[in-house]
This record gives sequence, structure tokens and C-alpha cells, in this order.
Amino acid sequence: MSTETNSRGTPYDGRLFELYTKYVREPESKIDVYGYTLLMTGYLLAIGGMLVYLIGPSGSGAATDTLYLVRKVAVLLAAPGLVISLLGIVSLLPVTNRSLYAAVIGTLVGLAAVVLFAIHYPQNWHFGTPSYSEEIIAVYTAGVAIVAGVVIMVPVVTGERSYFSETTVGHEYEHPDIALGKTDRGGLFAVFKRGTEWNWRFIDQNAVAGSTGSFLSRLEAEERVEAVKEQVADAGLLEIKHAAFRLYESGDGEWQWHLLRDDGGAVAEGGRDFESRDTAESVINVIKDHGPDADVIVRDEAAFDVQQRGSEFSWRLVDEDRTPLAECVETQGDRSGARADLDAFRDRVGEATELVVDSYGVELRSADDGWRWHLRDDGHRRLASSTDAYESKGVAEEAVYDLLETVEDATTVVAGEPSYDVYRTGSDWAWRLVDDAGSPVARGVESVGDAETAAAGAGELKSHAGSAEVVEIEDREFETYRHDGAWHWRLVDSERAVHGRSTDDYESEDEAAAAVERVRTEAPEADLIEFDTAAFQVYEAEGGAWRWRLIDEDGTVLADSGQGEYESKDDAMSAMMTLQENAPDAEHLEIENAAFELFQDDGGWGWRLVDDIGDTIADSATRYDSEEGARQAMDSLVGSVGDVEERRMRDGIFQVYADGDDEWWWRFVRPDGRIVAESPSEFGTRHQAEAAVESMTADATDASVATVGRLAVRLDPDDWHWELVDEDREPVATGRVSYDDRDAVAAAISDLQASAADTTVYEIRDAAFDCYRTDDGWTWRLVDADHQSLARASATYDDREAVESAVGRVSALAPDADVLDYDELAFELQEDEEGWTWRLVDEEQRAIGAAAGYHESQAAAERDIESARDAFEDASVLEIDSAAFEFHRTDDGWTWRLVDDHGVELAESIATFPSRVEAQEDLSTIKALGPDAWVSTAE
Repeated sequence: MSTETNSRGTPYDGRLFELYTKYVREPESKIDVYGYTLLMTGYLLAIGGMLVYLIGPSGSGAATDTLYLVRKVAVLLAAPGLVISLLGIVSLLPVTNRSLYAAVIGTLVGLAAVVLFAIHYPQNWHFGTPSYSEEIIAVYTAGVAIVAGVVIMVPVVTGERSYFSETTVGHEYEHPDIALGKTDRGGLFAVFKRGTEWNWRFIDQNAVAGSTGSFLSRLEAEERVEAVKEQVADAGLLEIKHAAFRLYESGDGEWQWHLLRDDGGAVAEGGRDFESRDTAESVINVIKDHGPDADVIVRDEAAFDVQQRGSEFSWRLVDEDRTPLAECVETQGDRSGARADLDAFRDRVGEATELVVDSYGVELRSADDGWRWHLRDDGHRRLASSTDAYESKGVAEEAVYDLLETVEDATTVVAGEPSYDVYRTGSDWAWRLVDDAGSPVARGVESVGDAETAAAGAGELKSHAGSAEVVEIEDREFETYRHDGAWHWRLVDSERAVHGRSTDDYESEDEAAAAVERVRTEAPEADLIEFDTAAFQVYEAEGGAWRWRLIDEDGTVLADSGQGEYESKDDAMSAMMTLQENAPDAEHLEIENAAFELFQDDGGWGWRLVDDIGDTIADSATRYDSEEGARQAMDSLVGSVGDVEERRMRDGIFQVYADGDDEWWWRFVRPDGRIVAESPSEFGTRHQAEAAVESMTADATDASVATVGRLAVRLDPDDWHWELVDEDREPVATGRVSYDDRDAVAAAISDLQASAADTTVYEIRDAAFDCYRTDDGWTWRLVDADHQSLARASATYDDREAVESAVGRVSALAPDADVLDYDELAFELQEDEEGWTWRLVDEEQRAIGAAAGYHESQAAAERDIESARDAFEDASVLEIDSAAFEFHRTDDGWTWRLVDDHGVELAESIATFPSRVEAQEDLSTIKALGPDAWVSTAE
């Protein structure tokens, strides 16, 4: 069973007419629908304005600006609502066109007043300067008066029908069955007056023609009657002896076709409008050539389409509703190429994983030498790659996560610029100075516990390298230096071992130098004072007075003469002897010149040089394991001190020295004796070492201090690409992208660091659905292990959840989807809410034909397809360029149909005639009488 459908719309099938007919009544005219719509719109606006005013804030507690805003919004809703409602009421009244024009003018005046209110309220309202409130109110009142006064107030005031209104009068009659369509034959007694006498006449009534379909409103039916009356007289005659394509130009300038059987039954129609007659006729020719042999495709599940667009071939995945889900990325030059592209997608889609890279992703990938990683952006562009390979995927993954954690705080350094690197070494920190070539030229002597301390060591070299002199210590040398606000001296050898040092603080450099000179002159002449346990010492104090003290073998003063001073040595001796009975074993020492003492403390054995009054001039600084070791150190000092030079150290020195292999090095020594920096490698000659110090000094002064930790970002100014380097400045990863300038690459690094915590680490084993966000929304693409796109989504989605759902649907449907591949045409058989139908599609999946109706079952639709195949091949083509009567021969006899020049079926015969002659005679009746026939409306 089939049901005919109308492929063309009418002026009365809009949504407004539908709602009006359903909820109000059948419209008398378009004005009824539009008037009612205006009435409801104005009503809603007016109510909305009142609600805004009532619900909005009011009273003294609200801000003045807020009160003005609420009032303004309320008026801008309610004021237009009133005039629009009045215009709607006027439209519903039985008024002439002049009244409608007057109402429209009044409405425009009222709306103009509303616009003026919006412009001038509140600044020029009532109390503003100038104030336009009275003028605007007057304009609005005039507009309302024009709308309402003409058709409402005039009858009230005058008591007569308004000049602008009109009424309709008449009688309602009962209509015969033939007028109501209940029978095709009937009679009518007509009673009429002729002159002064009345007569009657019996009229035989036969139904000759009727509409080909039904209409939603009386107006639409009456318009169709008028169309028949206009075209029936001049309509030509066409006899349809076999199936034919009816080709015609539609009302909007496009072309359509219908295929009819010889009995007038509809077979198919164009699936769409065609832009020209040639295009429509070309489609008909393709259907005639290939339609009889076209394949039948049942569209009840997802499938792959292979389509041709011009000379290019492509594919897509569509669901059972023909909604595209996926499509190829690139078209191919032939069908086999498109199929190969599709096969590559089908082979991988089933095992593809889901991949979401918001900003950056790190891909783990197996290589010939192990596992490597690649940093990619959300467009899969490779930004950087690991320098070295890892022995396993697990090791590579662990390294990546460690890198992502570290890179967030990584410092940026620039290749070609010297800098101090503060970096981690094990659990400690160290520093080094690298030159513009990235090579270490100085380093800290030892690692420290934190970065701040390491940075402070680098800062010492940076601050003092420029003023430090380069020296060589061949054997031993006195150094005078300032430390903690006082001057000191020390005797050092080339290995920086301290052989002697000052024990006092000196206020000036000269005092320290004088102390050195005293040691240089007195030490060679000094005797060694030795005693076993303790000794009494008598000495001459400053000012010529004599004193005594008791010291033990370590030089510790056990007792002294206190504040007592003696005029002569004998007096001091006499006083001392009175106490000797308390230390009967203590020896008696007389010191007339400087002397050496050997002593032992908690650190070991040492020596000291004391003057003739017992004050310590110098000590060994170093402790020895035995007394003999201290004695040998003292003897070495005595033997060489007379020839040792003195050098004054201010901010520090660069000391060059040779090791046991005659390789030269340098070290940077601060005044307090600390070695804070050294050369990272040896030199062949002293000259090379000194040249290295001179070259390094400029870098040391200008270089910045950067804490690089275990990882740093190094920028290459040659093309402004970046790479990751470890604490030894060895590359960890090499960047693959160059940037325009330093600011651009710095911005890229900042973005990477900000997104490091959210970076996705992934592996593409075979293929993956890459879900990403574009300016239009979320979408996806299927990429293989080489990041080549195999397919993409056919649409964009609102959010990530939606695109993930779409990916899941593609994953579920694609593996089992059939491939719909045909050369020219195919019948698509599908079911929707109205039943089963079919359409004819070309190689580009464009609908070029469709069934004329729906069927209750798939089998019925398939039979309709077979009937269409039979009709396609032998059907003729009839171009409709004017209204025409079509004659059709059915199994029951002959019928006719009136078709206008746009292919619209206006009327058809009610009866079936045994011969064409009788059908034509019936047709002659409507051709002769139709143009002047009266129109009777019956309900």
C-alpha cells in the first residue's frame, strides 16, 4: 500500500498557520494568523514589563542606577507591547485596508516614541536638562490614539458604523451531499424570480473534477480553485501511453522531475531540486541508463560509502540514519586508491586506543637502538626528541616522568653566553663556569649541601676574579691578608699547605708585614726550649719591668706574677723561687731572645715561636702525629724562612701550579685561605694555564648565575631552537622547531613548563584516536604509529565527553560495517517513522531520485523498486512548460489530471471513463464552464 506525498510546500503550511489552526480555528485569511500572533506577542511583552517593574528592586534601599534600569527595562517591554497588541486587535476586526494602514502608522509612531524614551531616559527625563519627557509622552499617546481611535472610539462617540470598518451579511444554507463531497451525483431545485413572477428549475448536478489532495485550510483550497479557473481554459492535452518523466521548472527557478506510469500512478520523483534544465535532464538520462541495473542497499545499519566527487574518490562511515561519523583525510585519484585508504582504516580502527592531548604529549616509541621519546604538541608536531635511547620502555617512561617533574622549574640558559651553572651532583650541589662555547672553564672545589651555598661560591669568583692577580708559588711564600676586619699572615707552599701563621690580629697591612719580617729575622736565630713537665719563665715585660710565669709542656700558663712587676731580674727570680716549692720539678727558663717551643694538644704535636717576653709570634697551624714530626716541621721552617718572599693578598689570587706529572692547573684562593674555584682540566704549560685564567676572568665577571639543578633549557641563538641539557650540559633532548626570536622561543618554553604537569605520556602501538580541540569545538582523527592521519571526524562536538562518546561509537560500528561500493547508481532502502521507502543515489552519495511514497514493509518497498526498474528504461521525457491535461489509461478505464507549468497537480477527474473520447468530453465541460464557475464553500 502506498500513500502519495506532495513534494512542494504551500503558503499555508508554516508553523504559525499550524498552531493557529490547531489551537484557535481555521484561518479566514493570512491576516487572521498574523493579527493573532501580534496580539499574543504584545500581550507577552506587556506582561513581561509589568513583572520586571513589580519584581525588580525598589525603595530607598536600592541604588539609584538600579532603579532607573529596572524602570527603563519595564517601559521598553510594556510600551511596545500595548501598541503591538492594539495592532493585532485591529487586524482581527473586519476592517478595510485603509484602517489597517492607519493602525500600522499609529504603531510606528508609538514605537518611535519608545526609541526616543530609550535614548533620553533618565538623563533627559523630568528633571534633566533639557527634558523631553512631555514631548515623548505626547508622541506615544498620539500613536496609541491613531491605532485605537479610528476603529474603536469613532463608533462609540458617533453611534454609527465607523467609516473605516466593513461588515458582511448573508444567509447560511444547508448544503447538498454533492457539495459536501458525499456523493458524485445530485440535483438542485432553483427558485428564482424573473420580472414580477417566480419560477423554478431542476438542475442535474454531476461531480466532474476534484482536487488531487486535501488542504489544511479553506484559504488554501480556495486559492487552488482559483488556480484551476485561471489555467483550465488554455491547458493543452497530453496522452500518457507509457511511463514518462515529467520535467518542469519549479516556482523558485529550479528544476524537478516526476516519473509516472501510464496509468498516472507516481513511481518516483527527484530527490532534490536541480539548478538547471540540463542538470535535471542529465540526471534523468543517468537513471534511464543505470537505474535498471542499480544495486539495492538496505540502510538499516552503519556502513562505509565510497564516493566519487568529480575526478576524486573518497570514503566515509555513516550510521543507520546516514549521519556521517568518519571520513577520509585525503581524496584519491581512483576508486582503488580510496578502497586501499579505507582498508587501512578498517585494519587499525578496531585496536585503536583513545588519546587526548590537551596541550602537549610525550610519545614512547621503540627504535632500532632501544626506546626513545618524542615531545609533541596537540597537533602532533614533533617539538623535541630524546638524545639517547633507553634499554626498555619502562626505563624510558620513568625518565620521561622524571623529566616532566623537573622541567617545570628548569632554568633557561642561552648558548653562546657564559654563565655559572649551579647544578645537582648526587644529593649535593656544585657549580661551574661555562664559556660562550658551553665548555666548563672553572668549577667549585667541592660539592655542598644546598643550591644557595653553591651559588654563593660562584658569586665569590664572579665578584673578585677581576681584581685577583695570577701567581706561582715555587716553594714557600708569606701571604699577608685581611680577614674578619684584621690583618694576618701565613706561610704556605705550592700545595697551599700552611707551615706557619700569625697568632695575633693586626690593625694594618704594614703591621702584618712587620710581623712577617720579624719572623723572617728571628726564627733562624731562635733556640728550641725543651722541658719535660713544666718550667718557670722569667722575662722582661714592656717598659723594662720583669715578670715570671709557670707553663706546662703544652705551653699553657699555669701561674704568673699577676699584676706584680719587679724592678730587676733578681727580684723577679727571688719572687719566683718562693713558689718553686709548689712545683719542685719545674725547670727554670730564661728567655732573652725569641725561641721555639714544641707542644702537644688535642690535635697533636705542634710548634710555636715566642718572643723574649713569652708572647707567641707564630705557630705551626698544622698538627703532627709525633713530637719528631713537629720538630722536623720547625727545622724546615728555620732552614728556609730567611729567604721566603712576602706577598700581600687583597681580594684573592689565581695560583698556577704543576702537579706530579708536570701538568699545570690553577686555583682561585680567597684571603682567608679557602680555595673556592679551580680549573676543570689540566694544561700543558704554565703559559697555557695563565692564558686560560686571563680568558676566563672576563667571563667570570660578566656571567650570570643560574641554578640548573639536574635539567636546564638551553636556547640556541643561531636559529632560536631549544634543547634540554643535564647538569653536565650534555643534551638530553633536542628541539625540532625554530622560532623567530628569543621572545618567541621563551614563550614556547614557558607554555611547555606551565603544561608539564598535564602532559600526556602515551604509546601508539598501531593506531590511536587523537581527540583534540579546535576553534569550532572538539573533534578527533585516527593516526598511525608514524602520526599519519588515517581518518577524521565528520563533525565537531561541544565538549570532551561528547567527542569521546563519538570515538566509542566509531570503534563499535566500524569493524562490522559493510562497504557500500557501486559504480554509478544505487537504490537505498531505509525505514523511518512513516514506513519503508527508497531513494536513488549517485556515486557522490547525492540523492537524485526518491520513491513517491512509503510502504508498510520492506518487501513492499523492494517490489516498488522492481517496478521502478521496469519503468526507468522505457520512460519518455515530457517537458512541462505550460498547464496541461494528462490522459491516463488504467485497468478500469481512462482518467485525466490537470498539471500546471510548475508540475503541481491541480485537479483530476472523479469518474473513470470507458474510452478516451468520453474522458475528453468530460474534460471539455470543465474547460468550458470552469473559468466562470461560481465558488461555493460548504462545511
